[in-house]
Amino acid sequence: MRWEFPTTLLLALPFQQIGVQAFLSRGHHIVPILKSIQNQPLQSAVDDIEPYVGPVGSMGDMEGGELALQVLVAPSLVAPGKGLFLCIYDDSDDDGGDAEEIGAVEEIIIPQGTPICGYARGYFADEAEEDGDKSVGFLFAGENVADVTAVFYNKQLMTLSDALWTVYRERCEEGNTDTSNLLFGHCVQISNETGSVSIQADKDFMSRIFIPDVKEEDKFSPTSLGIYANDLAFDPDSNEEQYFENSERNNILQLVWRLAKDEKTGMVVPTWPVVVTKQDIRLLNTVPMEVGLQYGFNYWNAVLTEGASKYIK
Repeated sequence: MRWEFPTTLLLALPFQQIGVQAFLSRGHHIVPILKSIQNQPLQSAVDDIEPYVGPVGSMGDMEGGELALQVLVAPSLVAPGKGLFLCIYDDSDDDGGDAEEIGAVEEIIIPQGTPICGYARGYFADEAEEDGDKSVGFLFAGENVADVTAVFYNKQLMTLSDALWTVYRERCEEGNTDTSNLLFGHCVQISNETGSVSIQADKDFMSRIFIPDVKEEDKFSPTSLGIYANDLAFDPDSNEEQYFENSERNNILQLVWRLAKDEKTGMVVPTWPVVVTKQDIRLLNTVPMEVGLQYGFNYWNAVLTEGASKYIK
């Protein structure tokens, strides 16, 4: 039986109210990509989607997993510590019945931009921790970044530009056209004539590094599984071009920020990141396969030149 993953199911969960991301500092360097991170119908015909194949783990090592799509944590196959795994729940042995007769799911299709799990709750600080490979920077930079960066706002996946326009219109209705404090840690300019949104980092603002802070009882909850996702593209012998080729092929996940409006200041603020699919995914595997997300070549270059990481032995 083929099952197309119901995005609305995940979006109804608390961790789905996330927003987007663009850059990182000492932790992941998330490149803003919108081209298809829209929660919308499949970008490809189902039969044209190659089944995902990744590092295979043992079900006996797994933590978590309760639905037809199992989101699991176990010892990583690419780095010391834990890793994030996906597979189809295999219930054929639960009651001794025939898998086909009991309607077992044999295939799951997950559209691009579908939230898989939360990354983690946490707090913002001036600097990443010493082993900050799990920290995420809230920094948007580059030409037209607001138009090519996806975010979750009001439980909807949209461009950063659309999210800022939504809040800006609310301000204008109240007689306030000021955009200087529209986005946490950034200076924003909005043109009423062209509709363009220009964003620059506020150089005087420092506390833009998100530090995961997961309680013991939440470390395997759906809101926190994302911190276990490793970068499946890392190779110390690869150059920048090779790294991104590996990442395009091996990493099927991406971080996106959840944004919210601070009711006291009227500012758009980040709450926490969420892990979404960066492409249409087709799963046929009932054995857990490790999945990853891109940390960025700049991150790995910094690791190699400035300090150690769990990936470097």
